[in-house]
Formats: sequence, structure tokens, C-alpha cells
Amino acid sequence: MTAELPQGVRLDLRAGPVMLATQATLRWTLRRLAGRHLVLDGLDRIPPSGPLLVCSNHHSYLDPCLIGGFFPRDLHAMAKAELYRNPLLRQVCARCHCIPVSRGSSDRQALRGALAVLGAGGALLVFPEGTRSQGLGLLPATGGVGFLARLSAAPILPIGVWGTEQALPRHRRIPRPGPILLRVGEAFRPRSREKGAIGEEVMRAIAALLPAPYRGRYG
Repeated sequence: MTAELPQGVRLDLRAGPVMLATQATLRWTLRRLAGRHLVLDGLDRIPPSGPLLVCSNHHSYLDPCLIGGFFPRDLHAMAKAELYRNPLLRQVCARCHCIPVSRGSSDRQALRGALAVLGAGGALLVFPEGTRSQGLGLLPATGGVGFLARLSAAPILPIGVWGTEQALPRHRRIPRPGPILLRVGEAFRPRSREKGAIGEEVMRAIAALLPAPYRGRYG
């Protein structure tokens, strides 16, 4: 018997009407928020097909909105399970291809869903730091990204995001106008097979896309 996949996994890799409407709303909102200071660099570097482990730094709740809104192909994302406590938000997340994951534990169902997406040739967004950073500098990667990379053998696509920490910082509910920048790097395959070393490779690749003050220990 096939194990049940978690809510949010869609292996046909097609966006439904809720996801399309959500993406359009996010794009409109972010363009209004940042105006001419919304910079999207390197979207043409995103492979148009095939499995892809998309890895970004994480400052703000705007980060997944930014990446998900402008990513040019279907994108699944790992999302913290706490978001699913709200019934309405749970339905939206599920229809926007978000996979709930219980942080701080070995969530086998979430891992199964993530590997199913990558195995079907899909793109999966993860935040290797595991949580929003408190300051500008990068945090070390948790073991999850290395584990996924090793088991799936999917190429890794690094993304650097900044400005979102000012537009929607911690403890603020309503975003404020300001510059927002996203930079996409080149997809690569990690040299190591050890999950900790893979995590370090991923964070160095993200750091290379960011201005110096945002690199932290990877500067």
C-alpha cells in the first residue's frame, strides 16, 4: 500500500486557480510595495524543468511570497505546521502547494512529500536556516537541506533575498514600502555527500549572492 502524501503535494506539477490567483495577488502587492525598487535578478537562470531544490536565506514572512510570486514554474514549498492551525490559511496553503513540516522533529511525512515532488521533477523551496534570522547575517543550515539533497540528488538553486527584513520585520503585521531585491544564482550539484557539508555548500552559495553585511559567518 502506497503511503499517503501530505496535504499540499501535487505531483502533476500544475498550478490550480487558487495558486494562480494567489501568485498574481502577490506580484501586484510586491510591485506596489517596492515600486521601481523591486529588483529581480537572474530569473533566467532558473532551469525550466527537472527536479530542483530551491534554497534561500530567510529574513521575513515576505520571503516565500516574493519567491513564490515570481518563480516562473510550479513551485512547492516547505511551510511550518503552525500555519495550518488557521482553517482558512490551511486551505490556502494546501492549494498553493505548501507542505506542512513540524520543526524540531523528524517529520517523515513531510520528507516523503518533499522527495515525491523532487522525484516527479518538481521544484521545492526550502529555507536551510530553518527559521527567520534575527539579524542581517546568515545562520548555519539545519540538517534538513543536506538530507533532502543527498536523498533526491536534485540540483540546488541558491537564491539571495534582502530588503524584506525592512519591509516586513519581525513583530510587524503590515508591510511598509521600501526596496526589495532577489538574486538567483546558478544551479549546482554539491561536491559532498555528507549532509552537514552539503548545508555549508548551500549557505556559501547563498552568501555569494548577498551584500557583505548579510553574509554573517559566510562573509
